[in-house]
Amino acid sequence: MIIQDILTGFTLGVAAGLSPGPLMALLIAETLKGHRKNGFLVAISPVITDIPILIFSLIILDKLKNLEHILGLIYFAGAGLLIYLGIKNLFVREVKIDTSLTGSLKKGVMLNILNPYTYLFWFFIGAPYVSQAGIYGGIGFTVAFFIGISGSMGLMVIFVEKMKKFIRSRYYLYLLRFIGLLFIFFGLVLAKDGLGRI
Repeated sequence: MIIQDILTGFTLGVAAGLSPGPLMALLIAETLKGHRKNGFLVAISPVITDIPILIFSLIILDKLKNLEHILGLIYFAGAGLLIYLGIKNLFVREVKIDTSLTGSLKKGVMLNILNPYTYLFWFFIGAPYVSQAGIYGGIGFTVAFFIGISGSMGLMVIFVEKMKKFIRSRYYLYLLRFIGLLFIFFGLVLAKDGLGRI
């Protein structure tokens, strides 16, 4: 169902957008320095970097589409990655932000291109989902993912600007743990799909 594809993409996008990482560190650092516009530019950088990575991943998967066992292993690898990220979020004790980072859209693009998790996500999680969802479901998933990730990061810019102590509060830790549970849930769903291909 397209509605399910859209909801899955949006949820994964929001979860990815709010999880700690180099891009989130840059976004927060820029916002803390008072550059709200730069924070928003960092928030949209995944749209620029991820589309070519998604297309490349889909091409590779298309070459492997007749090799069901390999696709099954890719699904399991994606499930393992999501569960790993989920467990990592569950055990976060504090969030450390390096406020010495500088830059905006260009820096955000560079950070995302050099971030191995971007490639791992699209090859092992995003591209298999898009491939399985069909044209309309895949487009719905992808668009919803980008709305989720950029939208949640954009809201984080406003949040950080208005409530600079939020990032270091226990409420943000609770949010990260909830996101961890979401990652684990989607990891288990992906593992179930992988079983159907073995």
